[in-house]
Amino acid sequence: MNMEDLKPTELAGGRKGLRAMVGVSLLPGERRSAEPSGGPCLDFLASTGTVDRFQEIIEPEGWKLDSYRQNPVFQNAHRYGDVLFTLGKALVTEVRDIGEGRKGLFQRIEFATECNPVAKVAYGLYQGGFLNAVSVGFIPLRWEEGSDKTSFRRRYLEQELLEVSAVAIPANSEALALGLAEGAITRSAVQEAIDVFEATLARKQSGSELIWNFARELRATMRK
Repeated sequence: MNMEDLKPTELAGGRKGLRAMVGVSLLPGERRSAEPSGGPCLDFLASTGTVDRFQEIIEPEGWKLDSYRQNPVFQNAHRYGDVLFTLGKALVTEVRDIGEGRKGLFQRIEFATECNPVAKVAYGLYQGGFLNAVSVGFIPLRWEEGSDKTSFRRRYLEQELLEVSAVAIPANSEALALGLAEGAITRSAVQEAIDVFEATLARKQSGSELIWNFARELRATMRK
């Protein structure tokens, strides 16, 4: 079997691979300080070896992390055309024991809240529990197909991690609205993000259509 059989998509840098949306768990003591000059951090258990909603398993011990660690950015929805889509960086990415003989992919993400208002919104939504997933982009290196006798359709045994993205920010207007209502994010933070989007549009930078859509979603949420 080869990569073409897995219907690969384009990942960071134009490389071909797969994306998988995975639920994340914020670990106890999730709000942490980075270095004195850094931003706030959240600890995620980003992936375990359980069967996902696509009936696939990604074996934690199979993660190859060297490529990702060379540029460990945390993006918004796999977008790379503008610095606005960089929400932060991974300070730690490693496979850890999570108890009962199980392992998981652990990440400590530092959010760029001081220089990117979208990151400030994302941080509030994750910390408040209104967003609960990330999406990993990876290249399968070795895998096996399931059968009628297994609980999975496919199990990835070795895979190279290329990218990690927050998902549904700010396109998930429901999460935004709930976050505003519960105080996880402030109206001033959302307005700041709108201002930056509109300033970017005024300069006609690349990716303006996508930025316009994000700005429109934010404005619609503010009117609710």
